[in-house]
Amino acid sequence: MKPMSDPSKKNTDAKSGFLTRQYGWLSEYSGQVFTDDIVAAIIVTILLVPQSLAYALLAGLPPQIGIYVSIFPLIAYAIFGSSNYLNVGPTAVISLMTAAAIAVLPEETRLASAAMLALLTGGFLFIGGLVKAGFVMNFISRPVVSAYITGAALLIIVSQLKHIFGISADGNTALSLLKDITANIGNINKAAFAVGATAIIILWSIQKLLAYTLVRLKMKARRAQLIARMMPVFVIGIYILLSYFLNLNSAYGVRIVGKVPAGLPPLALPSGGLADYEILIMPAIVIAIVAFVDSTSTAQELASRARGRIDSNKELLGLGAANFVAGVSGGYPINGSMSRSAVNFTAGGKTPMAGLMVAGMMALTAVFLTPVLKNLPLATLAALIIVACFNLLDFKSLWRTWVYSRADGLTAITAFLSVLFFGVQWGVLVGVVLAMALHIQSTLKPHMALVGRFPGTQHYRDAERFKVETNEQVKTLRIDESLYYANARYLEDKVARIVAKSPKMTDLILMCTAVNRIDASALSSLKEINKRLKSARINLHFSDMQSRVRERLNRSEFSNQLTGQIFLSQFEAMEMLEPEPDWERLSDHMDIH
Repeated sequence: MKPMSDPSKKNTDAKSGFLTRQYGWLSEYSGQVFTDDIVAAIIVTILLVPQSLAYALLAGLPPQIGIYVSIFPLIAYAIFGSSNYLNVGPTAVISLMTAAAIAVLPEETRLASAAMLALLTGGFLFIGGLVKAGFVMNFISRPVVSAYITGAALLIIVSQLKHIFGISADGNTALSLLKDITANIGNINKAAFAVGATAIIILWSIQKLLAYTLVRLKMKARRAQLIARMMPVFVIGIYILLSYFLNLNSAYGVRIVGKVPAGLPPLALPSGGLADYEILIMPAIVIAIVAFVDSTSTAQELASRARGRIDSNKELLGLGAANFVAGVSGGYPINGSMSRSAVNFTAGGKTPMAGLMVAGMMALTAVFLTPVLKNLPLATLAALIIVACFNLLDFKSLWRTWVYSRADGLTAITAFLSVLFFGVQWGVLVGVVLAMALHIQSTLKPHMALVGRFPGTQHYRDAERFKVETNEQVKTLRIDESLYYANARYLEDKVARIVAKSPKMTDLILMCTAVNRIDASALSSLKEINKRLKSARINLHFSDMQSRVRERLNRSEFSNQLTGQIFLSQFEAMEMLEPEPDWERLSDHMDIH
C-alpha cells in the first residue's frame, strides 16, 4: 500500500525550493565575494549621490527625495528581484516622466502626488508579477525602446539648458522648452553658464579620455575605468568648494541646491483621496511599462555577460516592491539604472548584497553628509545629467533600423518624434501601438507565393524570383503566415485569382511550412475553398503541415470533406500528383541509342 504523502512536508519543500532559487547566493557567500560587493557598492554610491540629487530636481521635487528613493527601495528589490547586478533608484527617463505627470497638478500637492504615483506604479508592477505577466516584455520591440530612450535623452538635455543658462523655462515638450529658452535667452546668467559649460566639458572629457589616458600611462584597464567612474564626484566637490568660497549664489546669482534636510525618509502613506489616485492611473501605467522594459533589458544584458539569466516575473515583483516602498517613504517612481548597473557589474559586484550595501551607504549620506551639498550649483547638476544623457543618444540605431526595415524604422522614428513633440509619456505608447498595428497589418495580407522546384532537387522556391520548374496542372501555393480570422478572406481571394489564371489546373497544393496555427475562422475559409475547388473539379491538398496543426484539423470534419490529401512533404506531393511527361511528344526531340 502506497504511504500517504505529508502535506506539511510538501509545503516545507516548496518553501525551501523558493528560498534556494531566490536566495541561493547566500549559501555560497564568502569573504572574497563580500570584498567584491563592498568595492562595487562604494563606487556605485559615489556615482549615485550626485545623480540622486540631480534626478530629483529633474522630476521637479526637492533634492533630498532622490536620496530617499535610494535607501529602502533598494532593500525591497534585493528581497524580490532576480538580478544580481541591477541597481534600482532614480533615473533620468522616469524622473522626466514623473515631472510630466505631476506638472499639471497644483504645486502644493506635487510632493504627495509623486509618492502616490510611485504607489500606483508599484502596485501595477507587483500585480503583474503575481499574475506572471512578464511575457508583456515580448510586445515591446527593441527599436521602439531604443528610439524612445534616444528621444527622452534629447528631451532631458533640452530641459536642463535652463540651468546651464541660468534662466527660467517651462514645458513638457521639446518645442515648448525651446520656445521659452529662446524667449529668455537675453537674460543668460554668465556665471551660471560658465559653471555649467565648464562642468560639461570636464565631465565629458573625463568620460571619454581619462580611462584611455590612464591605460596609455600603463595603468590596468579595469583600475583606469573605476577611477574614471569615480572622478565626477571629485568634480562635484570642486564646484561645491568654488561655490562656497566665491559665494556664487549671493554675489553672482547662481542658483544652488540649498539646504538639504538631514535624516532618513519618513515611512507613511501619502495623503490623498481616491480622486487624486484616479488622475494618476494612466501615467502610472505608462511609467510601469517603461520601468519594466528598461530595467529588464538592462538586467538581461548584464546576466547574459555573466552567463546567467533573470526571471522577468520576479523582476516585476522586485520593481513593484521597490516602487511601493518608494511611495511609502515619500519618494517617486524608480527603475533600474543602466549606467549604475553597468558600473556595479564592471566594478566586480557579484550578488544582491551590493545593492543592500548601497542602501546602507545612502542612509549614512542622508544622516551625515547632506549639509555638504548645500552649495552645489544647479548648473553643475544639469551638466552631470546632460553628460549622462549623451550615452543614451543612439541615432545610429535609428538609421540602421530604417535601412533594415521601413516598417520598424517608421515605428522607431514615430516614437522618437512623439517624445519630442507630445511629451515623454506618449512616446512608448505611440511606439507600441504603431508597432502592433503594423504587425497586424502585415498579417492581414501575408506573403503567399506560387512555387516551383529547382531542377534535379527537392527544393521549392518562389517561381517569380527563381528559375524553377512549374506545372500547369498542379499548382503549389506556399503560405508564409499562420492563418487566422484577419487573413482568412485574403487566402480565399488569392486562391480564386489563381484558379481564374490557371484553366488547366486539376490540383492545388497549399504548402504550409510557416503555418503554426489555423483558427476557427481560417478553418471555415478552408472549407469554403475546398467546396469551390470541388465545384471547379480541382482537388485541394496540403503539404509540409506541422503535426500539431494537422492533429487539430483531424479533430474537425474537414479532414473527411477534403477532396485531396495531406502530404508529409512537398516533394512527396509532387511525386504523387505530377502527371507523367508526354513521352511520344518528347521522343521526337531525343536521340535513342
